[in-house]
Amino acid sequence: RAEIRRERLAMARFLQRVWKWGMEAYSKRIFKDLDKYGLRYDDLLIETDPDVITAINRLPARERALRQMRLKRALDIELKHSYIPVHMRGKQGPHRYLTPFIEQARKERLEKENNL
Repeated sequence: RAEIRRERLAMARFLQRVWKWGMEAYSKRIFKDLDKYGLRYDDLLIETDPDVITAINRLPARERALRQMRLKRALDIELKHSYIPVHMRGKQGPHRYLTPFIEQARKERLEKENNL
């Protein structure tokens, strides 16, 4: 019985490493593709989610303006069937700039719902 537990634990650790490797490879690929358009990952979040809307509203005005410019530029580039110049790729900053704001907004919303 102890032998079965050790085997399961070893298999779980192995699968966890494989999963982590796959997630990292997928993230790198997605970020590389987004860099071609000058986008960050969080630029693609759907704005119908109330937590995302709250998070966007909490962004500093400059960051909101930059986000809108990135989205407009990406649309323009897509319509022209081209990409941003190579020397500009990867200079957009962190891909997950909105996630902390979303997590905070979600936490506050859930606390509010639980208090009602």
